[in-house]
Amino acid sequence: MKTPLFVLSLLVAAATTTGTAQAVQTTSLRFTGNIEGGTCHLESTDVGRTIELPQVKVSDFDSSTWAGLREFDLTANCDSDISNVTFTFSGTPDTFAPTRFANTGTARGVATVIQSRIGGAGYNFPANGNPTERSRTIPTTAGRAVIPMGAHYIKTIIGSVIKGTLITTASVTITYN
Repeated sequence: MKTPLFVLSLLVAAATTTGTAQAVQTTSLRFTGNIEGGTCHLESTDVGRTIELPQVKVSDFDSSTWAGLREFDLTANCDSDISNVTFTFSGTPDTFAPTRFANTGTARGVATVIQSRIGGAGYNFPANGNPTERSRTIPTTAGRAVIPMGAHYIKTIIGSVIKGTLITTASVTITYN
């Protein structure tokens, strides 16, 4: 019995294509990425904010060394992995009362006290203090750290307070973890 040539060529073709592979290559894949920690930023209404102290009279300093307290909050909005925010304040110390922040306005004999009011108790940040003395750390709650604050006028030298404007510039820096 003769095998038809067509069937024989099919068998030869099948035998040559089902043999062992001619070359094998194995490689590994490397996957890279970066997971960064969260961040915080001051609430937009606190950036460049002006805190307007209430108007006071020169006579308000006759029987008191300070007047015109204004309470306010500063808020940092944070990612969920941030648990604490430290607020650090800095500015120019007053010449006659270096723990107070200098007034560059036209009023004389006064400076500004900047304070935290955590739990209702005032803590005056010393303008000439070290960073620890000028800082307060606040835990975050629901992605926010809110520090209750206050600021007021303070008499700086023995003698009279002279009417005019009060202008004090201070910076706040936030660090977080």
